[in-house]
Amino acid sequence: MKLPIVEPFMSSAYCGLGAAFLSGVLIFSAVFAGGCLKESMLRVQGMNVGAQQVSPSVVTLNVTTEIENLQGFGSGTPRLQLRAFSTETGLLETERTDTIGGIGWGGAVTVNQNIDLPRKGSYRLVATVYEGEKRKAQGEITVYNLERMIPDSQASGLVIGDIDFIVQGVRGDSVDIQTDLYFGNDDPGPSGPFDVEVKAKEMDAHLVADKQTVHVENVDPEKIVVTSVRLSVPDQYNYIVEVLVWKNGTIIRRGEGTVQLRPGATLPAGDQFVTKKIETSKFVAKEGTPLSYAASNSPTVARTPGFSGLLALAALAGCGAVALSQRRRR
Repeated sequence: MKLPIVEPFMSSAYCGLGAAFLSGVLIFSAVFAGGCLKESMLRVQGMNVGAQQVSPSVVTLNVTTEIENLQGFGSGTPRLQLRAFSTETGLLETERTDTIGGIGWGGAVTVNQNIDLPRKGSYRLVATVYEGEKRKAQGEITVYNLERMIPDSQASGLVIGDIDFIVQGVRGDSVDIQTDLYFGNDDPGPSGPFDVEVKAKEMDAHLVADKQTVHVENVDPEKIVVTSVRLSVPDQYNYIVEVLVWKNGTIIRRGEGTVQLRPGATLPAGDQFVTKKIETSKFVAKEGTPLSYAASNSPTVARTPGFSGLLALAALAGCGAVALSQRRRR
């Protein structure tokens, strides 16, 4: 018996495969020639910053940069350069560059970099993506007031729970205000000794009317300790009372409250022009006459509240009228 002849069928199959391959090559060539296979288009989608480590003089920041490829294919090895510029001087403080993996079409990658900065001032962090020698994308984020970050060695569970203000008396244009501070401790052990600085600043001009320091020996875990200072401030002004907790030469906690000795009023509709003049002379202490005193258990401090004559002149030059206007209703 003779076997069926399959040669024509096999030839047809091979011809079909060849034609399909040739068509694919032609299509690929057309796409490439038409510019559809573009080079990569990268962008920095976002940046996040966290504190990795804080020492008394240096802060190590962990900067996370998210990079995505909107289209195309890479033509070189991607690199991420991170630079830190001082916002005060504009000068470059430090930089580092790291190689990152390739990013496919429509893909994304997250890069983590650590950078060391002085524990003071503010910095603009600029992340630039390079592919080969080409700069492909850039993003930036700013970190502020690194001196406010608490060193790891000074980490504390101290909490400023509440601040109360009590008027103790009025002497002419001055008001004596007792400031009660409520301290708690969330740590498992005693807090140990610390100092508290309390400052009263006029709300509009931020002139310091008075400041005092009080010493606290200890706050036990899950206990509340109330500490008081007395501030003497000019009457008929509004104040921000700032509380700074010091330990081993470092500010470890901050808090604030407000005292309004001249509350504002809602203005009626129509044209209004309200001028508030800051009488700086009321904030200057008379020679030999301190404006206030701290609690009895506070250390003796050789300071005079208020402003010196030179600072008062500078304050007068810098303090203008605060104007508020509203459009006339027709």
